[in-house]
Amino acid sequence: MTDHTYIENPVITLADDTTHSAEQINDSLHVKYLPPQGMSRASQILPFLPFGSSTLWAWSKDGRFPSPVRLSPTMTAWRNADVIEWLDNQHLSTSSEVQS
Repeated sequence: MTDHTYIENPVITLADDTTHSAEQINDSLHVKYLPPQGMSRASQILPFLPFGSSTLWAWSKDGRFPSPVRLSPTMTAWRNADVIEWLDNQHLSTSSEVQS
């Protein structure tokens, strides 16, 4: 027979590693910039865009945003260079409207 000890109020000790705030950890999970080469999925480019997922798909379909490339039946991505160019053009058009 095994001898079991019953602990009324067990204490779980956690390491006190509070050197990183939740915001720092969250920031480290996201890409800081969009590399000019390569392709990115919607979830990877959305942090850089001033709109959400529904608008991304609608604008891609009607031509207001670069069209994605279908990589497989279940995977779609955007060319990073196209997205960066679109973002630069948005910034330029907004800057010229403010100066007018």
